[in-house]
Amino acid sequence: MTDTDTRASVILGVRDKDPDRWREFYTIYRPMLFAYLRKQGLSEFDAHDVLQDIFVKLIEKISTYDRTRTRFRTWLFTVARNALIDKARRQKVQKKALDEWAKRMLDDNPSESRKMEEVWQKIHCERILAYAVSKVRAHTSTVVWSCFEQRIFKNRPGAEIAAELGVSTNAVFVYTCRVLRKIRTICDEYGEDLSHAPSDGVS
Repeated sequence: MTDTDTRASVILGVRDKDPDRWREFYTIYRPMLFAYLRKQGLSEFDAHDVLQDIFVKLIEKISTYDRTRTRFRTWLFTVARNALIDKARRQKVQKKALDEWAKRMLDDNPSESRKMEEVWQKIHCERILAYAVSKVRAHTSTVVWSCFEQRIFKNRPGAEIAAELGVSTNAVFVYTCRVLRKIRTICDEYGEDLSHAPSDGVS
C-alpha cells in the first residue's frame, strides 16, 4: 500500500483524528452499532448508553488500530463486545434483574460469542456495501450506472444491455468493471473485501 493509499483510508484518517473522516465515520457507524446492540436484546435506552461507551473507547483506543494485523470490523467488534460486557457487569453490581442479553454476555460461551460476531459481520457488510453503492451511484452517469445495474443486479446479457442503451457490448463490460472497482475500493477502506461479490470478469 502506498502512502497515498494509506492517507485515503477512512479508518486511518479516523485514527489520525481527521475531522472530516470522523464525521463520515460517525455517520456510517453510529446507526450500524445501534442496530447491532438492539439485535443483542438491549432496550433503546441501554443501547444508547452502550453506544456512548463504545465511542468513548474508540476515541481512546483508535490510535492502537493496526490495519496490517486485523480487519477493522473485527477490531471494532471486540471494542463493542467489551462495552457490552462492561454494561452487563455494571447491571449485576447494581443488583438489577439481569436481562437475557446481560446473562449471555457474562456466560463467556464461545458458541454465543461466535453468533454475536456473525451478526456483527452481517450488519457491517450490508451497511458498508449500501454506503459504497450509494456513494458511487451519486457520482456515476446514468448510462454507466445502468450498465452496471442491469449486468450485476439483474444478470442480463451484455449484448442485450448494449442494444438497449445504444453502446457497445465491450462498453457494458468496461463500465460494469469500473463501477465494481469503485465500490470495492470504498468497501476496502472499511475492511470489507467483498469476496462474495461478482467477479470483474462479466460477459
